[in-house]
Amino acid sequence: MNFFKKLVWKKQGTQNDTVPQMIYTEDYFNQRFVEEDLKSDPIVFEGNLKLIEGYFIDMEVEKPIDNPINHPKNLDKTFDNVITFKLYCNGFQLEDNMVAFALSSAISDFFITKYGFKLYKDKTPEYPLRFLSLKYKKNGVELSLYPFEYSVKVMNLEATFEDLEKRIKDKLEVMPEYENMLNNIKNFGK
Repeated sequence: MNFFKKLVWKKQGTQNDTVPQMIYTEDYFNQRFVEEDLKSDPIVFEGNLKLIEGYFIDMEVEKPIDNPINHPKNLDKTFDNVITFKLYCNGFQLEDNMVAFALSSAISDFFITKYGFKLYKDKTPEYPLRFLSLKYKKNGVELSLYPFEYSVKVMNLEATFEDLEKRIKDKLEVMPEYENMLNNIKNFGK
């Protein structure tokens, strides 16, 4: 049987020692997740990026990174000022969920472009803010993150996108291989 792992790392001594949170079949994955293409609606996608670009121009805030506009340092900078990106968007009568969607769209595109993640819509999310899931698959093991939920944390000043990128880089460097994970599971408790 072919399995994919949904893996969220928990340290068990060393960085290479990991425990999967969930194991599921391809059939289960295909029933639950639908791949999304951010650029399938270019008006919405480009509008989100233009909204971020407009923030820097209108608020006369210098971007830490010139290109791409959706770099984590730039997105974090939008919450590093008296008038945050949230307040700026609220001025256009955009509700907080639309602000979080713009941020999640931008950061998703960054991780898709730079690291090769894929974006999925979760038909049965475990939590309401986890209806979008970015997934990175390597050697039968999968790393997942939730861009909308994380964007809400950034908006509430509880997290930064730069920290998220650092943690992802660290995780990608130590992703275990499927065969090693399977052997660890088989030998668990022996």
